[in-house]
Amino acid sequence: MLRVRMARLLLFAGLLAVWPSGIEAVSPSAGGPAMWRLQADNGAVIAFLGSFHILPPSVQWRDTRVDAALASADGVVFEVDLGEMDRPETAQLIMSRALLPPDRSLRDVLSGETYAHVTRMSEKLALPPGSLDRAQPWFAATGLLVGYMVKEGASPEDGVDSLLTREARAAGKRVIPLETLEEQFDVLGSLSRQDPDFLVMDTIRFIEDPAGLLQRMIEAWRTGDEAVIDEIMRLDMDKYDGVYERFISGRNAAWVPKIEALIETGGTYLVVVGAGHLVGRDSVIEMLRTKGYRVERY
Repeated sequence: MLRVRMARLLLFAGLLAVWPSGIEAVSPSAGGPAMWRLQADNGAVIAFLGSFHILPPSVQWRDTRVDAALASADGVVFEVDLGEMDRPETAQLIMSRALLPPDRSLRDVLSGETYAHVTRMSEKLALPPGSLDRAQPWFAATGLLVGYMVKEGASPEDGVDSLLTREARAAGKRVIPLETLEEQFDVLGSLSRQDPDFLVMDTIRFIEDPAGLLQRMIEAWRTGDEAVIDEIMRLDMDKYDGVYERFISGRNAAWVPKIEALIETGGTYLVVVGAGHLVGRDSVIEMLRTKGYRVERY
């Protein structure tokens, strides 16, 4: 299980999600993806939805709870504002955070063996030649995962966040980010600095053998199985110092005050973040409960 740890974090931390081949797209179960509701004394209502970011259009995950939460919300809260991707300054941000300096290449920062695997996988996924040459290791790993998703028919446009962002904007609702793209890039960049070869090879192994654990992840998300999501998230986590804190608990702790500020307005909001942020003892849900808020699964 140790070999899929990084890919698991990318999936359940809400920074990236995939739909593999070999998993049949079906309608959601009676339970559906996990949702929670916070009701404050001042009348504020906050609904929480655990998300997968990238899905094929055939996956039916939506139910009446999601529709009702969106319809009643004054604003919808996401990890980042996906609209930032269309801004000119984002290109410069990618250049500074996701790409290596002009005098360095991916070949320089990875071992020869790992780089050979990157080249092989790029060819297998039909990525443009040289497209990852200047990528930071985390960006190269993400590029391989995205290439795999596209090959399997997945699209960001069909992901939970993309769909709900479009609908929120079309309805004139506020779109509220919990963090910036720059902050997300910083989280991913920390992995490149710690062990770039492990990060990239872990991603490649995950792509080449996606069936067992990933199928459990998809089923756990689709059926709202908190215990299985938390079990998968914590598997072998103590063997890679600081990763869980950077990806999950640290970000959760930074988000809670922002959610509390929304509670203080007395309004109604829908919070959509990666499923891994909403389960377990270090989750956003438990942090809010510790502060005295009543948050219940529904």
